[in-house]
Amino acid sequence: MNPSYAFFSANSNYQGPEHTVEVGGANAQPSRCTLSMFHLDNASQPTANDRLGVVLSALYSFWIARQAAVDRNTQAGWSSPDELLTSALQFEADGGTDFTSALERAQEIMTSHWSTERTPVMIFLSDGEDHVRDEAIYDVCRGAVRQGRPLSFHSVSFGQDASSSSLRRMAQIALEVQNNAPHDPLLPAGANVPSSYTEALDTVRLAETFLGIAESLRKPRGFLFSSH
Repeated sequence: MNPSYAFFSANSNYQGPEHTVEVGGANAQPSRCTLSMFHLDNASQPTANDRLGVVLSALYSFWIARQAAVDRNTQAGWSSPDELLTSALQFEADGGTDFTSALERAQEIMTSHWSTERTPVMIFLSDGEDHVRDEAIYDVCRGAVRQGRPLSFHSVSFGQDASSSSLRRMAQIALEVQNNAPHDPLLPAGANVPSSYTEALDTVRLAETFLGIAESLRKPRGFLFSSH
């Protein structure tokens, strides 16, 4: 594994010398970074000291946790966490926020990769606000029910709660559809992970959120994809 990709849940304030008065000068500021990929000793290595980098680091920890929780036979044909991160690092944030397009794309992926053996799970993260019609999220959730299993939908706001009304509403609708879906007699009690909304104000909370979702999926066999 490339050491620059390693995830470490460190203290909320990074104690690197660049954040001290001796090195950073009078204007040195404490860092809220918790991930080692933001502080590489080798200056020739690229850094990801931005919000997208924070998201990718949290995702990487999530993938590691999921890999550890699933047996090797089930993982046959899966991409490794390193391979997933390498693929994700090819993308850049362009500043736009389009929830509807993201939901449509997620529904396409869910439909084309549907498995009757796994519970569909979607993690929808954004650091911006966008208006989305209720029908858009209803369509995604009801589509999963029509295919046989309700969707476990988790919206995550990487920012202030005041600008996250749409993300909160999406989770409410998903939980409504999930609770009203016909019970699958083949699923044990508690196998469905309830849909949720989470506010992550900093890197610590974001990492905790993804690890918490990963932990909640240990019992049901989740079918996972993410959008941000």
